Amino acid sequence: MACVGYIPFAANGYSIEAKWLEDAFSCQVEVVQHCPTLNLASECELPTMQQVCAVTEKLLQCRSVVAEGPGGFLWAAVLRTRGYLGSVTILPYLNPRSWYDVACISVYRRFIDKRDHIFLGSMPSAEIYRRMGVVTVIGEPYGIDGRVFFKKPTYPDLLDGLGIPSGQILLFAGRAQPDKDLYCLLRVGLRAQLLFPNLQIVIATHVVNEDYLTTLRKATASSNIHWVLFPSPSLLADLYNVADVFVTAATSLFETFGRALAEALACGTPVVAPRYDGFAEILSQPGGVLVDVDVTNDGCRVNEEQLLRAIYDVLSTSNPVPSELISATAINRFDRSKTIQLLSHLVANDSFEARPTAALTHTFPLPRDWNDALRDAECLPSAELLPWFWKIYNDQRLVEHDQEFVTAVRLSLRNCPIRPNGA
Repeated sequence: MACVGYIPFAANGYSIEAKWLEDAFSCQVEVVQHCPTLNLASECELPTMQQVCAVTEKLLQCRSVVAEGPGGFLWAAVLRTRGYLGSVTILPYLNPRSWYDVACISVYRRFIDKRDHIFLGSMPSAEIYRRMGVVTVIGEPYGIDGRVFFKKPTYPDLLDGLGIPSGQILLFAGRAQPDKDLYCLLRVGLRAQLLFPNLQIVIATHVVNEDYLTTLRKATASSNIHWVLFPSPSLLADLYNVADVFVTAATSLFETFGRALAEALACGTPVVAPRYDGFAEILSQPGGVLVDVDVTNDGCRVNEEQLLRAIYDVLSTSNPVPSELISATAINRFDRSKTIQLLSHLVANDSFEARPTAALTHTFPLPRDWNDALRDAECLPSAELLPWFWKIYNDQRLVEHDQEFVTAVRLSLRNCPIRPNGA
């Protein structure tokens, strides 16, 4: 039986994704225990190189290893410097956001193997990584759970039990954090209530920034705004099914795949979202509505007038897209039982033999100080590359350019070409 090593995103020693792999491919998955995370938030300290090397011992005999998060690039480099001969599959999940992320990618480029796979949830994100010198595959292997999120009848007292009056439902589901731009969503939603007096705005969230949520509630006090905190998957599926439209105003730097949008579509609900990052690809089907994104001094923001118009069109149409068609199309595209087959290479009987390959040319615009540091690294022998990284990853002279880089990434997520439907 093939053994797959698994390094989860968080340092908790548990991974539901690893269980999905075991079930899908009847393989043994070795989740690294007591594993420090290399997916660093700003100003966090990296574990020592000795600590990181120590936890890779059990992985060296695995035929393939999966590493989650942007730190997966660094894990791959560490494994290869320790003599690992198998393939590495990296699931970054996020767009690069910092000098740390860029340095991880640059170190990995020295150790690229032809058998490696890097999956990104959208074409714009994949293009950013390609311009940073790595080949990527467009696809989200873990998709959505089609056993939970599908078109189904809802019980009559669902809304009553949540204290939500009858009326049309505008739903958002996701993190209640600033990058989701709930200010904008609620501002547009309140304007929509002038057009649809019985419109109920429902915000369902499983990740809450308490300060942000408190401020939002104070700024948008209305009896027709309802907060559903920490909903179970089954309750969330019921909310998708009862909603008349799912709406997001987010132009987030982070996730490359809009899972909530895919779940809403799978439940037959029309979705309105900005033409940004992976949203355009997800909504390239019946029930998907895109609105333009404007460039502002703060970066990228959804065009609020277009967002309001799109909401109006969905809620007032006399010829709605059949919910059964929306659901069937989305299930066929995003159900995990299909998308997880993207990872079938993990258990293929490929030769257990390293096949190094040259990295692509790095063409993404970087701050000058970053380019200087990376050129210095290119002159180092491979054995000295990791010590260089540990020395320079939190150099404040380099870290201070993070926001400049983030702005460039956000603009690229807006401007990257979108893959035509079916391409």
